Amino acid sequence: MDYENKGFVRRNIVWVIVLVAVIVFGALLFKGWDKIVNEQVDKSVTITGNFSCLPLKTGEILKDDCQLGVKSRDGLFYALDISRIQDANTDLKTDDTIAVTGFLQPIETVTSTEWSDYNVAGVIKVNTLLRTR
Repeated sequence: MDYENKGFVRRNIVWVIVLVAVIVFGALLFKGWDKIVNEQVDKSVTITGNFSCLPLKTGEILKDDCQLGVKSRDGLFYALDISRIQDANTDLKTDDTIAVTGFLQPIETVTSTEWSDYNVAGVIKVNTLLRTR
C-alpha cells in the first residue's frame, strides 16, 4: 500500500510543479515582462498613435504632398522607415490608430537628409505596423 501512495504522490508533484511554472510565467507576461526584456535585448520599441502627415519644421502640414508617419499618444511625431518590412499594410488611412514596432533612431543621430525638413523626434525602422483600436 505504501508503494502505491509514493507513486501517486510522485506523479502529482510533477503536475503541481508544471502548474506553478505556468502560473508564474503567465504572471510575468501579464506584468509586461516581455516588453522589458525585448527593449533590453534588441532595443526595439512599440509606439501607438495615429497614422498622420508629418509636420514640417516651419509648423505647417502639407495635405497634398504628405509624408506619412505616426503621431504618438504623447504628441510627438515619428518618421517611418518601412524598407525592412515586406508586407506593408497599404490600406491604412490618415488618422487610423496604429502600433509600430521597430528600432527607434533619435533624429539627432539620423544621417539621411530625407527627414531633415520634418519636425520629428526620430525615425522608426519598422519591423511591424498594425492597425489597432
